[in-house]
Amino acid sequence: MNKRVLLLLACILCVNTIQAQFLKKMKDKVHSLTTARVDSTEEEEGPYETTNLKPVNENPSLIIGGNDQVQVDSVYEFDIAVYQETEAWQGNQRVIKGGEDVVIYYSSAAPQLGVHLISKSTGARYQFYADFAKGSQLSITAIHKIGSGTREKLDLQTMEPVYPGETGYLNQLVKTGDKKVIAGIVCEEYQANNARSDSGKVNITSRALIGARVWVPMQPHTLFPGYAFIPENYKDQIETMLIAGSYPPVAMPLEMLLEYSNGDKVITYTTDIVRGENRKIAVMDVIR
Repeated sequence: MNKRVLLLLACILCVNTIQAQFLKKMKDKVHSLTTARVDSTEEEEGPYETTNLKPVNENPSLIIGGNDQVQVDSVYEFDIAVYQETEAWQGNQRVIKGGEDVVIYYSSAAPQLGVHLISKSTGARYQFYADFAKGSQLSITAIHKIGSGTREKLDLQTMEPVYPGETGYLNQLVKTGDKKVIAGIVCEEYQANNARSDSGKVNITSRALIGARVWVPMQPHTLFPGYAFIPENYKDQIETMLIAGSYPPVAMPLEMLLEYSNGDKVITYTTDIVRGENRKIAVMDVIR
């Protein structure tokens, strides 16, 4: 009897180990396919460790982890959509089926926004939601009907919404003073140079982000009327960042140019802005 018990425990441990290894590989694959990131070891561990994994094509699975004290909604309502596309370039040659399709969602009635990104080449999805009323943010990565999400407390100093090409540079952007009109919206230019701290240590064959230029609406409420309902503590934080000349990630860029050490570029541009269309977006839709 004792031998049977020991054998059963050994089998359970073996299965859990195999599942954990499989899920770790799947997490690395999802992160590498979603955007062109330099070093996957820098990604935060996602809530992939579970014993309830089902076959990919039979039972879609979305696991939300992170801070259990942070409350996030299962459905978000928006009525403004900004449609964008990105182009990936290797030197002077555009990458066929490279880049992403992007939709930025805003609300007129609530202080919340969302960013949806789909890879043109793989179909991998990344979604981000910021809810200023609840002080929460939700990031989701999904591919082949398997998804992982992390909920965190919303802090503008460390907030990094998903966006094409690379993360980790938004809090380094500085206003240049230049302005231009994009899709009827007056925008200000922000720049970040040598965006990755290790960019000076890489050779020409490495792909590290070395420069970013983004064009952001000068007045956030022109695209994000729900900005008026943002709690005062966040408005104070936004005002402090604006006075310092840095970029508070409240209204997303309408154009972007990211440049890499090996000569690659990622260009993002706005194709359409739709106002007044009410939409209810379920978080679970990311795996459907």
